[in-house]
Amino acid sequence: MFEKRLSLESLHVHPEEVYRQMGYGKDAPDERTAVEVMRLLTSASQIAVPRYCYRVLDGSLDKEMLRMGGYEFHLGSIIVRQLAGASHFAVFVATAGAEFEQWRKREDLLESFIADALGSVVAEHAADEMEKDLQASIDKLGWKHTNRFSPGYCEWTTAEQRQLVPLLGDPNPCGVWLTESALMWPVKSVSGIIGLGEKVSYHDYVCQHCQLTHCFRRR
Repeated sequence: MFEKRLSLESLHVHPEEVYRQMGYGKDAPDERTAVEVMRLLTSASQIAVPRYCYRVLDGSLDKEMLRMGGYEFHLGSIIVRQLAGASHFAVFVATAGAEFEQWRKREDLLESFIADALGSVVAEHAADEMEKDLQASIDKLGWKHTNRFSPGYCEWTTAEQRQLVPLLGDPNPCGVWLTESALMWPVKSVSGIIGLGEKVSYHDYVCQHCQLTHCFRRR
């Protein structure tokens, strides 16, 4: 398993990304909210230790299923099509970190809302960094990578995180552990898979074919 710690500054999180996560779209928030976003972004940068880890495994796709590491993952037809041509798969976890999780607990409703949105952005940025480093590591093999897909996307149930996360070879990879309901703690964490190989392609997310209306990819 490869693991890397990051700093919030290195992720170059922009306030506009936090605004979008809060639901503002292309609109600007009021002055008070904008000031609070900047204040909390500065505060979080002094405490947060985002990180990611990944492990590359071989596997095989069959209709709506991925067999990997002795487990069967019922991904559904949409994700399997996106992974077509993959000979190997990267299993990953990316997180805003336990330090951030403790920091984001606040009584003020606006601060809590901003901190929650910021955590989501940070976790996704950490996953973006993982993708970049993963590609750099497979360049020498002539491999490419697909989009990343997480339990909870499309037809892939969140419950299969119980099988996915242990494949990293650590019961708490990057300090992340699963609750009884298969959710992750720290809350601002993502897990998933990426298809690897000479014959894979990176495609836009096919949100028009997915029934998950609350997914952040629709934003």
